[in-house]
Amino acid sequence: MNTLNKSNLIINIGRQVGSGGLEIGKLLAKMLHIEFYDKALMELAAKESGLDSKHFEKADEKPSNNFFFALTHNLFGFNNETVLSSNALFQFQADVIRKLASDKSCVIVGRTSDYILRDFNNCFNIFIHAPLKKRVEFIMKQQKISERNALHMINSIDKKRSNYYNYYTNKQWGFSDSYHLCIDSSVLGIEGSADFIKLFIEENKK
Repeated sequence: MNTLNKSNLIINIGRQVGSGGLEIGKLLAKMLHIEFYDKALMELAAKESGLDSKHFEKADEKPSNNFFFALTHNLFGFNNETVLSSNALFQFQADVIRKLASDKSCVIVGRTSDYILRDFNNCFNIFIHAPLKKRVEFIMKQQKISERNALHMINSIDKKRSNYYNYYTNKQWGFSDSYHLCIDSSVLGIEGSADFIKLFIEENKK
């Protein structure tokens, strides 16, 4: 079993599209003076594996469905046409997440990090959600798109995230029993939600 250095603090954040989960995670990391990781994990996984980051981007938060990537890479000490499944790409990324959690305190957004680090101590698993109307408004403003396109974007990405999480964890994405804390970001806003999570963590560490 893996154990996390007690001096480290790991905050894993799951989030609905348009809930501000990414922004809350960044702010929380800044408030706690710790590292923040989101899509940067793909770059780290690519560096560790020696693979092109574009393959991780294509598989990002998408479940395996016999979806294969044909890669030419020197994986076995010689040039070879290698077919790598999204499951293998997931494993590369999982290894990077475990290494980060062992080395430093950080906030990690998405990528089933709560499940990957389930055997680590001192992890806090948070899920950020908000009413659909508020999320549509957030996406319309952020992406400068119509209400219809914002709704389509939310439904599409949330479905992919849910399928990805459920596939790799055998748990339910967004269900309260999968997390330590679920918070509606529309109640307190971005800053208020970050403050609340920080207080929650500080109280639980006493």
